[in-house]
Amino acid sequence: MLKHQSRAESTGPIEIPVSGVRVTPMDADELHRWISATCQEGRKAAVLAHNLHSLYTWEVNATFRAFYERADVILTDGFPVLKLAKWRSGRPLSAKRHRLGTLDWLPGLMGRTPVRRVAVVGATPAGNARTVELLREGAGTGEVRGWAGEGWHAELEERIVQELQEYRPDFVIVGLGMPLQEEFLSRRWAELPPAIYAAVGGGIDEYAGIQKPPPRWLGPLGLEWAYRLVTQPRRLGHRYVVEPWLLAYLLAAKVARRGTGAGAVA
Repeated sequence: MLKHQSRAESTGPIEIPVSGVRVTPMDADELHRWISATCQEGRKAAVLAHNLHSLYTWEVNATFRAFYERADVILTDGFPVLKLAKWRSGRPLSAKRHRLGTLDWLPGLMGRTPVRRVAVVGATPAGNARTVELLREGAGTGEVRGWAGEGWHAELEERIVQELQEYRPDFVIVGLGMPLQEEFLSRRWAELPPAIYAAVGGGIDEYAGIQKPPPRWLGPLGLEWAYRLVTQPRRLGHRYVVEPWLLAYLLAAKVARRGTGAGAVA
């Protein structure tokens, strides 16, 4: 801890420069402890994550941005986001510990926390079913139910919300892809039962082995994006090749507007 930092400053949210987004970096143990405390409180909460794709979506999607602003925890899933947070805060953030993806914390969810009723919403039918199966293996006396999200539409959404109200889960894993999952949660937040809701993007299919995740050793090197781009160029080409340039343009324009405003005031 830096000498000038208080305890709250060393663990609280960090604002990323220019963009204005905030993150709350945690390692897997810290997240599991937070989940345990929040589960025991019995309140509704949201766990999200930021990477370059989400930073871009934040700039262009108002509903997405508003839901992120109300989230309780925003993990640093992207390597550049983690580096910016470390630079901004001066905290000893580690790529091995604090660049936290779904596969880093999901395997220990039911073994290391008091979560006993889990809902898995989203992904392909095969991916959803396999993830439910894997979570049940480590659930002990817990219960896991799944709802696939392929071909998402209004009637399916309505049915899932009603069944979640009946099921009353402790924890809900939502893997509908970004920004659909955040728009769904934002749209139905008032109707959803009290639980912790974690938006995981493609994490369900990766956990199930339907989509092969990047080797874990690439994460601390900041190269998971390259693996995904090579293995899924058609699906992810725009995200990894085009969006970073669009994001850079949007952030540069934001800086220019602030500079013009400051000059006008002066």
